Amino acid sequence: MYPHLPTGEYRLLLYPLPPEAQGGSYIFTLGSDQQLRHIGFPEAKELLLRFSTVSILFRGNLHWCIRNLMMAFDTTAESFRQVRSPVGPGYSNLIEMGDMLGISSLSDAAASVNIWVLQDYEAEVWTFKYRVEFPVAETREQFGKSVHFRNVVAVPWDGDVLLLIKFDDCLLQVDIHGKMVSSFRRRGLGPTNLQIKQTLVQHAFFPTLEGYVVNSSPLV
Repeated sequence: MYPHLPTGEYRLLLYPLPPEAQGGSYIFTLGSDQQLRHIGFPEAKELLLRFSTVSILFRGNLHWCIRNLMMAFDTTAESFRQVRSPVGPGYSNLIEMGDMLGISSLSDAAASVNIWVLQDYEAEVWTFKYRVEFPVAETREQFGKSVHFRNVVAVPWDGDVLLLIKFDDCLLQVDIHGKMVSSFRRRGLGPTNLQIKQTLVQHAFFPTLEGYVVNSSPLV
């Protein structure tokens, strides 16, 4: 779903559709009784079918990344384009870092994360920013077991980046220096790109929750 600024409408970008439909993508305007509008671009099939991850809306474009494939959808012109990616095959995810788009890539040994930023958006020029080493020794000492990190997600935090790392039945928060900021132990807990942002509406049930703190971390 995305806002279409020229009309003020909210629209859905859809794929796939029933087999009898034309190839490519479709657009539907929320609250409208109009039929789906076909916009083509069958090359989006691999991207939209394989992406269960969240897209990032940045500078009026929806962005997705899977391995070394990165695509953008212009929400005004409603057209796709491929974007140059700084990473090769492997696990990666997009992140909005202030006024720049960033991408994190997990190392082959799953022991560190490399982070780039799109320094020049129009020219698609990426700049290497961080290599964050995972706190292997600290984690082993704290939890007393062999360390195998998985499901690593980079998220914006306090003007910089924080890593959410799945380890056993724990979720670790790690800063850009590789230092463990906090850990949460709960079965089934895992990292996600989704964030809950506070609104001006104070819902009555929030203060009744155990451990509720105003302006606490929106990441957990």
